[in-house]
Amino acid sequence: MNINFKASVAALGILASLPSLAAETFQFSSSIYRNGELVKSPVMIVEADKKAYMTIGDDFRYELTVSSKSGDTVKVQTAMNVGSATMNPSLTVFYDKEASVEVGDTKLTVLVSKHESP
Repeated sequence: MNINFKASVAALGILASLPSLAAETFQFSSSIYRNGELVKSPVMIVEADKKAYMTIGDDFRYELTVSSKSGDTVKVQTAMNVGSATMNPSLTVFYDKEASVEVGDTKLTVLVSKHESP
C-alpha cells in the first residue's frame, strides 16, 4: 500500500468524524402568549434535524426540531407545555418571516433565520 493512499484514507476518516462542522444551523426566535399576554420569548441556535430543549421554571417546557424543506422554507416541529396547556404544532416557515399558530388561549409565533457560524 503506498503512502499517498494511506494519507487519503486517514484524511477521509478525520473528515467523517467531524460531521457537525458542516451542519446547517438556524436561529429560532419565538414568542408564546397566553390570553393575549406574553409568557416567554426564547431565542435558540439549533442544528438542523436535532431536537433542542428549553425549560424555564416549573411551568414552561419547549422542545423543537427545525428541518430544511426547500430553498426558502423550513419545517418546525414543536412540543410546548405552558402551565397545564400542551401544544404540538408543526409549521412550514419562510426564512425571516414570522409565522404563528393558536390553540385555545395559547399562541405561538416563530421566526427562523439561517445562522452563520463565525
